[in-house]
Formats: sequence, C-alpha cells, structure tokens
Amino acid sequence: MRTYVFAALIGASLLLPSFARAADAVAAPTLLSPSKPAFDRILSVAAYGLGWAGAYAGGGGGGRIALVPHRWFGLDLFGEAVFVPNPGGLRHDHPVGFDLFVPIRLGERVRLRPLAGMCVVFSLIEPDRKDGPRSDDVLFGLQAGTGVDVALVDEVSLFTDLKAIGYLGHDRAALGWTGSVGDGYRTFGLGQATLGLTVHLPL
Repeated sequence: MRTYVFAALIGASLLLPSFARAADAVAAPTLLSPSKPAFDRILSVAAYGLGWAGAYAGGGGGGRIALVPHRWFGLDLFGEAVFVPNPGGLRHDHPVGFDLFVPIRLGERVRLRPLAGMCVVFSLIEPDRKDGPRSDDVLFGLQAGTGVDVALVDEVSLFTDLKAIGYLGHDRAALGWTGSVGDGYRTFGLGQATLGLTVHLPL
C-alpha cells in the first residue's frame, strides 16, 4: 500500500509541472491578445475644456457620454459649465443637451465626426449686491459642427470639436440694485471650440 502511495506522489510531482505549462500555454494567447481599438468600442466618457466667441465670450469645461451602436451613427450626451464676463454680476451658463454624429474613420487612429444637436442652457447671473435682483434665463439652442478624434492608445483618444450654436433667449440687464429680463425673445449666435480626452470603455 505504501508503495502505491509513494508511486502516486512521485507521479503527481512529475505531472503537475506539465499541467502548469499546458495551462500557461492556453492562457497566454488570451493575456497577450491585442485589445479592441478605441474606435471599435461602443461606450466612452470624456472631459474637456471649451471657449465661446460671438455674441458674448466665455470659458469653462464639460463632460460627455458617447454611445456608438452602429458604425455610421453615434450619440453624445453632454453637460457643461461656462463662465461669461458680465459687468453686473457673476454669470455662469450650464448647457445640457445632445449631439447626433456620423463617425467617419480616416484610418485606425483618426476619426471625423460631423455632428448636430440641441441643448437647453440654464443661464444664471449672481448680482454684485447681496440683495440685488437676479436676471436668470433659460435658453434653447441648436448646434452643428464637426469633431476630430485621434486615438493615443486603445483606451484613450484626444479630440477637438468646433460648433456653431444659435440660442433663443431674452435680453437681460444686471447692474447694482437693478436687474431685468426682457419680455421678447431674440437670437444669439456663438462659436464654440473644445479640446479634451476620451476614455473608451471595454465594451
């Protein structure tokens, strides 16, 4: 009986390294196989800085979630915070909206994105004086433009977007103890430039 046990132990000690080498050989292709390229991934998140020029200037930042369910269709959902110089108090605008885009591959690592979309902007003016009246407004916007993505690695890409934006809102004034929001609507035209980084999730 002891002989059989001894023989079994010797056999196991000889076979275990072989099993380990076989397991490594099977696992190696999985561990070393190339990951999915950035633009083949369906879901991504991004952060960016932005600037406005046109009817008024401004600067700030934003974030977005992008979904590309088809090779010729994508959707961006974004939220932004922009500070706008204003003599009567601190103005900060908060656009929230979406863009539809067409992802056009120009190679493995470069992609063009013609885009168009809509947004709502919560535009707030904090008066200089503590008890001064506010001049807040909600603007509605349409935007169109194009973006360029450059994949740095499989998980990260650099991007820049240029948009033309038309807003519908009210004339406003805020100075000292006075503040007003006009009754009629008017349009405002802006250009927006963005620069940021996208993280492409493994989906």
